[in-house]
Amino acid sequence: MVYYKFGRCTVCQFRLRPDNVYTLKNCNHTFHRQCITRWITEGSQDCPRCRVSATLDDIKQLFVEEAGDSSDDSGDELTQSSSNMITKNPNKEICDLTIKLNNLACIYAKFVKIKNKWSEIDTKYNCCDNNCINTFEPMSKCTEGNGFVNLINDELILYVDYLGGKGTYDKNVAVYAENSFKKPQNCLNYSLYYFECKINGELANFEKIWIFIGLKNLNTKKYILYSAKDSITNEEDETFKIENISLNNNDIFGCGLVYPPSNMSNKFPYIFFTQNGKQIGKGVLLKDNSDLYKPFVELKCCSVKANFGNDLELKPFKYDISKHLILEEFY
Repeated sequence: MVYYKFGRCTVCQFRLRPDNVYTLKNCNHTFHRQCITRWITEGSQDCPRCRVSATLDDIKQLFVEEAGDSSDDSGDELTQSSSNMITKNPNKEICDLTIKLNNLACIYAKFVKIKNKWSEIDTKYNCCDNNCINTFEPMSKCTEGNGFVNLINDELILYVDYLGGKGTYDKNVAVYAENSFKKPQNCLNYSLYYFECKINGELANFEKIWIFIGLKNLNTKKYILYSAKDSITNEEDETFKIENISLNNNDIFGCGLVYPPSNMSNKFPYIFFTQNGKQIGKGVLLKDNSDLYKPFVELKCCSVKANFGNDLELKPFKYDISKHLILEEFY
């Protein structure tokens, strides 16, 4: 028998117990059985910590006893105090485990990757009566000299300030992404959609700046958004103030949408917002007609560059989506 001081599961970070300690053949990182099995069966053919290749056949159980009351669980590994180890291959239990996993309330959400880009200027907004800048001519100048946006490329929205002449103004404008966030079908995991925008603007003109980031419900035509200055607004136009928020050049704001597993009819999707890698406020719970949302920003006197997660290896999000815990507090 092996005696160990217990640490935490590398996947979920909850404490390991003597009857539920598993490792992989090619490394010594430790997990709960359901955590490492779910990790591998969902397509990640490696150790979640060291990325060594792994399959279900590599999962081995450690038969261990706790070291005593002085055990330290501050780490994420087990500390061995004797040399003998007994392992067990749990393959014949995989069938039963899969059934249990299907009914398991997930702790983390799985990111849904979709290719996206800025593609549409809202027709409710125009630079002037001539509508010089629009979805079909997204890179132009307003003939009357008003401030408006240009869609420079798939990610960059450049705000061109007004020329300063009499009767000219900076106009606010909404821009939408090409692809929507859709409710997954027959999915056994929590699913996470997410995008970020990095802002750039003359913050000396703070009062002129206008930046909203959020999602438009394509069924109800209503919006859930975060005002980068101080508040979150839900689909009922209820506004919730956020305390101690500052707006700085190069801030990165994010918006996420989480759907529960298809077999959890008592759970609802929700939206959350982030600033510079940290969550802002509480989640916004969605209960009706919530199966289709389109990412958008609304701007004035401010440019943004989006990260839609098209290439996370090259351009990772500021917010660590792999550590997004399912929210329990909502407005």
